[in-house]
Amino acid sequence: MDNLQQAEMSKYLNFKTQMANDALIYQNNPAVVTAVVAFNAANDINLQAAANAHPVNAGYSDEKRKFKKILSKMASNLSGKAWVRLTALGKTAIADKLFVNPNDFFSLADSAFIALCTGAYDIMLANINDLKPDYVTDANLVTFLGKINTFSGLKGTSDLVHEVSPLLTKAFEESFKPVSQAIEVVKLMVRDYDDEDYADYDPDFYDRTMTSTHLPAVNVHHTYVNIVAIDKITGKALEGILFTLTNAKKSGTTDWEGKVTLERPKAGKDILTGVLNGKVVYLEHIEIKRGKNNDFQLQLTIEN
Repeated sequence: MDNLQQAEMSKYLNFKTQMANDALIYQNNPAVVTAVVAFNAANDINLQAAANAHPVNAGYSDEKRKFKKILSKMASNLSGKAWVRLTALGKTAIADKLFVNPNDFFSLADSAFIALCTGAYDIMLANINDLKPDYVTDANLVTFLGKINTFSGLKGTSDLVHEVSPLLTKAFEESFKPVSQAIEVVKLMVRDYDDEDYADYDPDFYDRTMTSTHLPAVNVHHTYVNIVAIDKITGKALEGILFTLTNAKKSGTTDWEGKVTLERPKAGKDILTGVLNGKVVYLEHIEIKRGKNNDFQLQLTIEN
């Protein structure tokens, strides 16, 4: 489960709690009651789908996880200083190969974590003459390599392994769509409460409901490319567009809301291409900023 999915599920919980607290206000409005019941049912399915990915603790080592956190901090700190120095020297192609956030390292499986740490070490070693003595020193790299080797030798795993089949993963991802659609229905049904001519006019209830549908702030450690594709003429979301980043080799297809997120692409210049029904509907050079949500709101003209 990534940060965005966690934020979505937090939003669902906030919405469920708010509607339960205000149940007496809309209890005599059948349309709202029906919409809330449908939301609760869809939300239960989403929660069950998440629960199906249960953790397996066999082989888990708390010691290794704690050491991984220490090593992640060292790796990102050294990489951050190296990135600053190499960028100042105009060596951006080399600098952009470095990751500067601790979670870029810590979130990886152990094997990938070791590979990323070793890769950072190799880059800094190859460019040590540009980095020392003010940014990264020989002694820093000796200590860094020693900790990498120590981590590699620790028994067990730092990861809580999840027994998730492709089918369960797909079911979890697809369980978000019905919940989001159900929320949109509730939002339509409560509009009357913001109408002064409505007998049960209650703008405070309406405002509380709308506020509870806001997505909580997402703590972004990784780089994301978030795309929303809308038909320029009709204003409707465009589902089924395959977006691809050429250099990052990342791709994904827009959902019913016209949304798709491409996770952890490399920062820098890239080419974003959108294809629908075999036709290119979007092609642009873009700049991806490191460690941020890179948002692209696209209004596209789709020819029949």
